[in-house]
Amino acid sequence: MRISFFIPRCTPDNSHGRYVVELAKRLGGEHHVAVYSGAFWPPLRSMVRCRRLPAVNRPALARLATLWTASVLVNKRWPSDIVHIQGADAPVGSVVTAHFCNRAMLASGDHSLGLYRRLNYTIGAAAEKYCMSKLSTRRIIAVSQQVKGEIEREYGVDPQKIVVIHHGVDAVAFHPQHRNRCRAQVRNRLGLSGDEFVALFVGGDYRRKGLVQVLEAMARVPGAVRVLAVGVKTDATLARLVRQNGGHRCVTLLGHSGDMPPLYAAADCFVLPTRYDTFSLATLEAMASGLPVIVSRAAGVTEILSPDRDCLILEDPSDVDVLAQHLTRLTQDEMLRSRLGGEARKTAELHSWDDVATRTVAVYRETLASAR
Repeated sequence: MRISFFIPRCTPDNSHGRYVVELAKRLGGEHHVAVYSGAFWPPLRSMVRCRRLPAVNRPALARLATLWTASVLVNKRWPSDIVHIQGADAPVGSVVTAHFCNRAMLASGDHSLGLYRRLNYTIGAAAEKYCMSKLSTRRIIAVSQQVKGEIEREYGVDPQKIVVIHHGVDAVAFHPQHRNRCRAQVRNRLGLSGDEFVALFVGGDYRRKGLVQVLEAMARVPGAVRVLAVGVKTDATLARLVRQNGGHRCVTLLGHSGDMPPLYAAADCFVLPTRYDTFSLATLEAMASGLPVIVSRAAGVTEILSPDRDCLILEDPSDVDVLAQHLTRLTQDEMLRSRLGGEARKTAELHSWDDVATRTVAVYRETLASAR
């Protein structure tokens, strides 16, 4: 089978890139896989054909314009049996993965969005609707039931075209054993003492993902709690919140990291009180790493979780009191942390990228059969 992927950045430091990397490296052994992108994860070049396109990353409108134009030209010159697109990345897909729903994001009532980001979401919604509704799109893979419902409701997509395949995780790369290997070293590098309780937060959009609520809850937890926030870009508002909640004695802010497993190993729990998240791959990676997780019901990953067995659920992501109670329970009860972390690992092991790849190939075969 000849399979093509078009994506702005095929690197594992972004969710779309991680998804394509994990699929491509598993499919490349049995199929003719070509990835067209503006940037690549270097090891991928030895696994599949990688062709560079003149795709810029920002601004969003320029990214769409360059990749849409290039994908049309390339697809005419080098046609494939399956063209797999992520969201609205290109208009040529026969299979589209819905990681997100821009129109649902706009409708979620996130008042922190500025005019520029609202414009981007509006353009993205129009592009998504076109890519998912056009006749040449034979199948849509939704990463959760949540996003499946959103694209049905917001874009009028036929439910029969949509299959839900939750994200997977590399249970070897993300493993509890890393704690023994590198926990002390990573903590020392980050200036974290060996005995302080560290709550890990991962997410670039810190307002939507709930870092503000984490900082407010931290101040209500008895004893010392350190928040390690990864992938966060500091602005004036966040800097002020950090100062108000104990400053850098209690909060460590990191930019994007290309090596996440050691950071999970350095933490004692993972927390994500997100207002909107169609899955949350970081939550599944934390679980595979053996961490107890606190995650809001608004994250699609909760579809595969069982509250109080393999996670603690925050029904209302804005409820700082309940979030503080969950954090307090974890800080004070080592047996609870161990039980939740152990069960979280078992759940994560049931969701591998190998299984995602197998199910995706089945979607490809259905797509080809439906086109005949």
